[in-house]
Amino acid sequence: MRSAVDVLEWELIRGRARWVADLTEFFRDYKVMDATFNLYARGKTRNRGLFLSRFFASTVLPNYAVSLLCVDESRKGALTTDKIRQRADAVIGIIEADDLKWAWLIILTDFRLTPTVVSFVERYDRRELGIGVASVTSKQAVFSNNQVGRSIRSRLRLEKLLGGLTNGEAN
Repeated sequence: MRSAVDVLEWELIRGRARWVADLTEFFRDYKVMDATFNLYARGKTRNRGLFLSRFFASTVLPNYAVSLLCVDESRKGALTTDKIRQRADAVIGIIEADDLKWAWLIILTDFRLTPTVVSFVERYDRRELGIGVASVTSKQAVFSNNQVGRSIRSRLRLEKLLGGLTNGEAN
C-alpha cells in the first residue's frame, strides 16, 4: 500500500497544484537544519501549457520560485504546537536560503487534531508560508488563515485527497 505522502507526490506530479504553481523538482527525505521532510517539491508560479496559455503566462504572470514541503508525523507521537513551530521555522529558513516567494507546509498525522493545534494553525499569519495540518485517520484538516494557507484547501484540495485514503494508505 502507498502512504499518504506517496499519494500526495503522485497527485502533484500529475498536476494537482498546477493552477497555482508548476512543481517540477521532487526530493524525498530532504534534510535541512535539524528537520527532515518526507517530500520537498520546488517549482515556479508560471506554468507550462499549450501555446496560448504559455504566451499568456509569460507576458502576464510573475515567475516566482515556490515550494511544497510535506512531513508525516504519524507514529511520532501526538502533534504539538512546538513540533509545528519547529517545522515552520525550518521552512522559513528554506524560503530565505532559496529566495522563494512562498511555500506550503503540509503536516500529516495519525492522531486527531487537538484544539490547541487547530487554534495555532488557524492563527498562523506569516505571509510567505501557508500551513496545512491533516489527520489521515479522522480526515480532519486545518489550514492557516493567510492567502497561501487558504490555497492549500482551495487549489491543492488536501481534504479531497485525504478522502481517498483509508487508515493513512491509498486504496
